[in-house]
Amino acid sequence: MIYANFAWVYDRLMQDVPYTQWINYLDRLFERHDIRAREILDIGCGTGNVTLPLAELGYQLTGLDMSAEMLAVSEQKAREKGLQVKWIKQDMRDMDLGGLQYELVISMTDSLNYLNHAEDLVQVFGRVRDLLKPRGWFIFDLNTYYKISEVFGNNTFTLVEEDITYIWENDYDAVSQTCEMDLTFFVREADGRYRRFQEHHSETGYKEETVKDLLCRAGFSVEGVYAEDTFDLPKKNTERIYFVAKAK
Repeated sequence: MIYANFAWVYDRLMQDVPYTQWINYLDRLFERHDIRAREILDIGCGTGNVTLPLAELGYQLTGLDMSAEMLAVSEQKAREKGLQVKWIKQDMRDMDLGGLQYELVISMTDSLNYLNHAEDLVQVFGRVRDLLKPRGWFIFDLNTYYKISEVFGNNTFTLVEEDITYIWENDYDAVSQTCEMDLTFFVREADGRYRRFQEHHSETGYKEETVKDLLCRAGFSVEGVYAEDTFDLPKKNTERIYFVAKAK
């Protein structure tokens, strides 16, 4: 199952990801668009690396993810920090929160790229629309089509450290615009022996105009599309873009 083993080494591998910078950028987005939400639903929350810092800032957070293993890590981290966050295990395509609605829904760290068909993407957009209060906001990021096709592409990446090694092999298909990723990990256990496990992931690249069209079909107005950490329009070689949408 996806993330079954990966969840426990995810934070170790993501230690260089600029989460603090991303939280600061979200705060700037809130200010730019005059978003005053207090209740936030974070879909595809993973191990809570965006959820928990927002909770520390005083927002009321609900984290949703389909991986029980990732949520277990999130819950442990929340307990250690003394934070009250509601965690929900659901597939974002079939979200049903019993009538609960939020002022803001977010999805960070390219979670939506894991939806490999436009039909899945518009299905999630529709679910989000139903979960928002009137005139509520939806903010999410995506790895760009350029990053999926050119940076990930048909490339191989490796990491070799004392306690963990991985081999990350990609296979990009230009027709489906999807990159299939096969990762092999070797993680040193407490007894000094190495445990080997494999993960398969896939991310699909979506062009900006396609995403904007799907948002409009789902009942949103697109209020902003920005290159990562800026308020500039995305360029040809932009690797991550942010969408800011408002429920009609």
